[in-house]
Amino acid sequence: MGLKLRILSLWTPKWFQRRGLNELAHQTTHGLKKLLDDQLDNDSESGPPFPKVDMVLKGSLDERRKIMAITHNKLVETLIKTMGRDEAIEKGREAMFMEGLSLGGKFKGILGVEESLEDLFTAAGILYKVLGIEFSIKAVENSKEDKITMVVSHCNLAEYYTPDTCRILSAADEGVVQGLNPRIQIKFTERITEGCSECLAPIKVDVV
Repeated sequence: MGLKLRILSLWTPKWFQRRGLNELAHQTTHGLKKLLDDQLDNDSESGPPFPKVDMVLKGSLDERRKIMAITHNKLVETLIKTMGRDEAIEKGREAMFMEGLSLGGKFKGILGVEESLEDLFTAAGILYKVLGIEFSIKAVENSKEDKITMVVSHCNLAEYYTPDTCRILSAADEGVVQGLNPRIQIKFTERITEGCSECLAPIKVDVV
């Protein structure tokens, strides 16, 4: 593990957390807006342009997370009204995965993430701290193979996200993980916003 990643895992300064949150918020929001713009350009029956959604992040980290989450909710709601729920979720997840993949690549360079699982989980811990999320990695019980899963025990965003927003935006998390390490894939199967006590995301490791 590199020195920068080790130091930031022990002490993540507020300025770095604000910078990270701004990057995550603006890129995911841009991805949702682009999806809406593309849809309206291709569908003359969609009606007038969707209401303008501006996002100005200010205040404490908690306040900034709330602003981001509310903005995501508004954009997802507009996506569903424009496309229908099933298509909005499918296309929204595809768009957010690609944004997450890009973000993961950026933070891989910023944090100096190498190829080990330890580096990946350490980097994920830093980024999830930025979002107000707590998680652990646990072995899957009664598994014949050495399977592991990500378990999210607390999520600040779950206080604000609708279930549909969470379903779409969780694809960004999945993309970030693969951007940090192309050999690792996760996919959420349970979510707090859908009434579960924890979020679960089984982890798949591609063997080279």
